[in-house]
Amino acid sequence: MTRTPKLIRKYGYPSETHTVFTKDGYILEMHRIPKKGAQPVLLMHGILDTSATWVLMGPKSGLGYVLSDLGYDVWMGNARGNRYSKNHTSLNSDYVEFWDFTFHEMGKYDLPANIDYILANTGYDQLHYIGHSQGTAVFWVLCSEQPQYTQKILSMHALAPIAYIADMKSPLFRTLVLFLDFFTAASRMLRITEFMPNTKFLVDHSQLVCHDNAMTQEVCSNILFLVAGYNSEQLNKTMLPVMLSHTPSGASIKQLEHFGQLMKSGHFRKFDRGYLRNQLEYNRMTPPDYDLSKVKVPVALYYSMNDMLVSTTGVDRLARELPQVIDKYLVPMEQFNHLDFLWAIDVKTLVYNRLIRNLRRVENFKLKHANKGLQNMATAGVAISNNNLQKMHALATASNNTPNTLPLTNANANANVNLNA
Repeated sequence: MTRTPKLIRKYGYPSETHTVFTKDGYILEMHRIPKKGAQPVLLMHGILDTSATWVLMGPKSGLGYVLSDLGYDVWMGNARGNRYSKNHTSLNSDYVEFWDFTFHEMGKYDLPANIDYILANTGYDQLHYIGHSQGTAVFWVLCSEQPQYTQKILSMHALAPIAYIADMKSPLFRTLVLFLDFFTAASRMLRITEFMPNTKFLVDHSQLVCHDNAMTQEVCSNILFLVAGYNSEQLNKTMLPVMLSHTPSGASIKQLEHFGQLMKSGHFRKFDRGYLRNQLEYNRMTPPDYDLSKVKVPVALYYSMNDMLVSTTGVDRLARELPQVIDKYLVPMEQFNHLDFLWAIDVKTLVYNRLIRNLRRVENFKLKHANKGLQNMATAGVAISNNNLQKMHALATASNNTPNTLPLTNANANANVNLNA
């Protein structure tokens, strides 16, 4: 067992590790807090992160635990290239070829492999999907590249959604864009393929300089704020060594290049390989945009004012292009930042209660229409399997136990789909 399941078991939760193979040969690791027979939900982390991010903050705040306590079968994916998914059927991670991917391949290959594996092992035909940052971008790619997978998604919940990032405020990434051409050329020439891998030195260093009594602890928190946005009120500084021992956890240099291209172009589109290679790959001189009109699943967007990586205008544009937005929720705290969606002290009250309410709304909507279908089938004399009846009964029970949380009012005013009908 790897460290993430050990962290889960620390609090008395059951845990499992699953190995998944993609069509292009990458070997991914998924971690699970199992609830046999329960509705599966897949959690997908952002860039430089891992599945551990969903459980680091413990049972009161970790979304993986919160969902498990509500009766969900929780699966947590790991993107290719992070500390838990650095294997391949034929390539060693020391090879340049291993790192020849961006978030495009994660959406095209990794997510389908994870989704198919989960559904095959649970017997369900649909799952809920929750992504943070890059974990949202890969979902848009999945739907654009393989729209048949929308039939396997019950709902999608986007925490700090990434798509249109031309006005990203992060100083680190703004600098990357200014020197993108130089950065790209230098990485190719020096054969640098991996960015910020998780090493023993980094883990030991973070434990040493970020603990409670360290004079340098403030430096650790300021590094996070520089990337994500300043919010000392919601940062649990005691957990800093734990956070920074898991994150950063490695990524492909090409991932950063791809995000830099999105910032520079203002488009949400495929990787720009240069005029000649674009012509060969895409049959055009510039890469094509991802088709967001194909994201035909109920989508809830959760965003904040102080997010240095995701702007409110970018989320507004994304919401206009997605066909089935059921909620567009601006977190009611001015200083709430990009990483607060995972690690904030009050994240459950500020975000997760709302997310849970949306999960239940979708399930109630499905149950209502399933019951109508059952009635029609019964009228027509069609037999229904015991397996399907058991699932519908479980869904009905879960829906009836919906907690009373925040009402969906102003933030839902611009929703494209009404699930309360």
